[in-house]
Amino acid sequence: MSDGEWKLIEAGSLLAQFESFGLIWLNQDLTVEDTFGPLVGFVAIGQPVTDQILPLIGLEQDILSLRNDPRMVLELPAVAVVTTDQKSRKLNFTLFWNASRDCPMALAYKSAAQTELEIELSRQIRARLMAEQEVTAKSKELARANADLESFAAIVSHDLKAPLRHLRQMTEVAFDKAGLDQSPVMRDMLRAIESQSLRMSAMLTALLDYSTLGRKYEGIEPVETRQLIATIAASLPQTGHRVVIEGHWPLLSTLRAPLDLVLRNLVGNALQHHDRPEGTVKVRCAEYPKTLIFSVADDGPGIDPRHHEAIFLPFRTLNAHAEGGSSGMGLAAVKKAVEGAGGKIEVISDPATARGTTFNVHWPKAIRD
Repeated sequence: MSDGEWKLIEAGSLLAQFESFGLIWLNQDLTVEDTFGPLVGFVAIGQPVTDQILPLIGLEQDILSLRNDPRMVLELPAVAVVTTDQKSRKLNFTLFWNASRDCPMALAYKSAAQTELEIELSRQIRARLMAEQEVTAKSKELARANADLESFAAIVSHDLKAPLRHLRQMTEVAFDKAGLDQSPVMRDMLRAIESQSLRMSAMLTALLDYSTLGRKYEGIEPVETRQLIATIAASLPQTGHRVVIEGHWPLLSTLRAPLDLVLRNLVGNALQHHDRPEGTVKVRCAEYPKTLIFSVADDGPGIDPRHHEAIFLPFRTLNAHAEGGSSGMGLAAVKKAVEGAGGKIEVISDPATARGTTFNVHWPKAIRD
């Protein structure tokens, strides 16, 4: 080593001792490999450099991209750092790529003193960036889970229908082969098998619809709510019961398909599950500053308050064994559609009279994103 080189190293060491500058060698994962000088003694070898130099969070790719051109540097003036003694400190940093070691390095030198407020802001910024990264990761995880759920529901709905169709075909063959010699008990059993296989097929279809609910709707559009409910009432099967439309039904910019699903299911259920040949279903709309409240009230058998929560669960129905019984997914889909639009649904039924049920749907005028 020449005398000039030795003098240069000696001067650099003295400047480092006087805390005029410091050096940090980094691994490619930005953990600290080595340091030089007490100025950078606050960083911990083997730990991520971002633990102490907060503004480096979010710049990881920018630092690693210095490898593409070793002549480039990344200047970070007046950077707040976290020290072990908790004293306020602000340093200037120049980051560059050490080609000989194939790793990034940071040159630190003194800057003006920083305030406690700046330190706190730096910590808050770091916390926010870390929270944003966590939210992004959770969003990706949720998207994968939703995709897996939809794929699973599609497989269940489609593939399990094949053995059900085969079961119905076998039932029909059994009817034909048994002919007139078939006993009434056997005929009833075969009819029951056929009926239950049809119901299972409907349940599988409803499961697929429920799993995709909220992802297949188009955008917000103007909806004439009175025309919508009138069309729904006219399209439902004639049961001998009256559907009476009351109240103020305004023009509303909303999601047509889920609102149609909600009203159609509630009115249809009221007609289907009525226990008398004649009765009335009243459908009413009341407008408030931020919401519309749609009420569907019937004078049918009522619903025991003990079941008010259970009826909104998938595959729960109070009339599963009735002829043409429902799949048990209608009210679950209704609740999912209402809450997906930012609203809520409630059920009211007086246990004292054991007659009549009212569903109130609080539908927001402004649909949330």
